[in-house]
Amino acid sequence: MNISLFYRFWNSAHAVLATATLMWAGHTVVLRMSVGEISPVLLMELRWLGSFLILLVLFHKSLPSYLPLVFKHWRWVFAMGGIGLAGFTLFLVYAAQYTTAVNLGIMQGVTPAFVMLLGWLIFRTSITWSQFIGLCSSLFGVLVLVSAGSYASIIALEFNSGDLLMIGACLCYSGYTVAIARRFNIPTSILLCFFAFSAFVSCSFFTVIEYANGELILPGLKGFLLLIYCAVCPSILSQTCFIRGVELSGANRAGLYVNLVPVFAAFLGMLILSEALHMYHLISLIMVLGGIFLADRDKVQPFSDRH
Repeated sequence: MNISLFYRFWNSAHAVLATATLMWAGHTVVLRMSVGEISPVLLMELRWLGSFLILLVLFHKSLPSYLPLVFKHWRWVFAMGGIGLAGFTLFLVYAAQYTTAVNLGIMQGVTPAFVMLLGWLIFRTSITWSQFIGLCSSLFGVLVLVSAGSYASIIALEFNSGDLLMIGACLCYSGYTVAIARRFNIPTSILLCFFAFSAFVSCSFFTVIEYANGELILPGLKGFLLLIYCAVCPSILSQTCFIRGVELSGANRAGLYVNLVPVFAAFLGMLILSEALHMYHLISLIMVLGGIFLADRDKVQPFSDRH
């Protein structure tokens, strides 16, 4: 019976894609729950160490054959893991110290718009009028969110520090996404293993600073369980489910599910953390998702390496 249920789940595109999206959205809630349970940089350091060790166990037989190629491109590999992934998660976990899971989720939804903007700035990728309008809508939605819908806050430049940090996280991941499109020929799972190691090394440096400043918080049982979720669910299981979803339904349709992350994050924030959903949240969410819809009309770009 259990095998039959798993078989049905594994062969349902909707089920695996919804599961991947839900785990990504759950990551924002877990980060909010981790405040005071484990210090932010230590959480990310151990998260990437855990991901690396799991991937190492799974792919240890094939890793050695790719070492010469990885060493040849070591600067790019370290930048992708050490700046792209580590930078994204460090900005994200620090943002979670100051803002809500609802805000974190909605902000993540604007990442595709940032990817499109960086692609145009760096590689001069063409942007259609539909994409331009979608980009403006998404960015305006972010402005509504970080200002809490207050015109006075915009004029006075008074924004929540957590929301501003989240913009940094989105920019880091957007740069990672743009750069990964020009990667050398190596399987994604192998590449993620080396990225995870690079992210772990980068986070270790900041953990030393965290310890020196007397800010290190070692995890108890709750902190350890949250750490396991971060290392396994958004990093590995969600990737597996998303890749399976792409196999079943194609990249274009699977990519649309990524846009559900802000919706699921807002719902989970209210359900688990009892966070309030204000009118400006709804306006921001509509503008962000509407903008992504307009931008995706020409071509949907899935972001399979998210979180």
